[in-house]
Amino acid sequence: MATERKHQRRQRRSGSLFHLYMIFSVLLIAVAIAAGSAVFFKVHSFEITGNQRYSQEELAELSGISEGDNLLRIPRADIAQRMEQELPYLRSVRIRLLPPDRVVMEIEETEPAGALQSGGSVWYIDSNGKLLDRVSANEGYPEITGLSIVEPEVGTMMQVEEDDSLKEKGLRGVLAALEEKELLDQVQAVDVTSASYLTIRYNNRLTVKMGLTDDFSYDLKMLQDAVEGYIAENWSQGDTGTLDMTKREGEAVLTLD
Repeated sequence: MATERKHQRRQRRSGSLFHLYMIFSVLLIAVAIAAGSAVFFKVHSFEITGNQRYSQEELAELSGISEGDNLLRIPRADIAQRMEQELPYLRSVRIRLLPPDRVVMEIEETEPAGALQSGGSVWYIDSNGKLLDRVSANEGYPEITGLSIVEPEVGTMMQVEEDDSLKEKGLRGVLAALEEKELLDQVQAVDVTSASYLTIRYNNRLTVKMGLTDDFSYDLKMLQDAVEGYIAENWSQGDTGTLDMTKREGEAVLTLD
């Protein structure tokens, strides 16, 4: 029995020593990693790509990233969010960490998709509904009417009353589709006054009606087919009319004024 108790005590001591050894090893590894990151993962190269409106110096200063920073402690999400709000013409900021010492900031800029008239002011917005600028006069962008924004602030997404949420969604949808198909320069106005449809003034000759929940890419395809096909072949140069896509699903009615 005495021999068995001695054996059990030796086992307990061995187990305790093993656990202490494991804890000590983990601490040593953590210290080594921390020391290694402090020594080896320092920013030496900071590259910015994709910018046109904003200068490299302006973007670098606002980011707060500088040579010698710890690469692994850069708060990328916080930096991107702050930059996108303070510099409204930034659509997105992506920060890539390339160990051991390189940071690449990829910039995507945005442009006005329309000039929204609200509360006696004119606001440039992009196709996502971001408020880019408050201006005294519109300089050639599609004039947007029929929607009031709440507590507007440059660099934020436009906010509307709950009753206007469908109109706001429809506006963003049609602007995004027009931008994707590179047709914004053919549009003079967008009106979202109605609670069920919107209208655009296209090429200074067509009033186009679309449902607020339409597949706008499909609608614009029909619009292009009508302009390049029937209208090009059958209308005189000065003719104007209406293309109504709200009467029947999948169909469009084209009429001369």
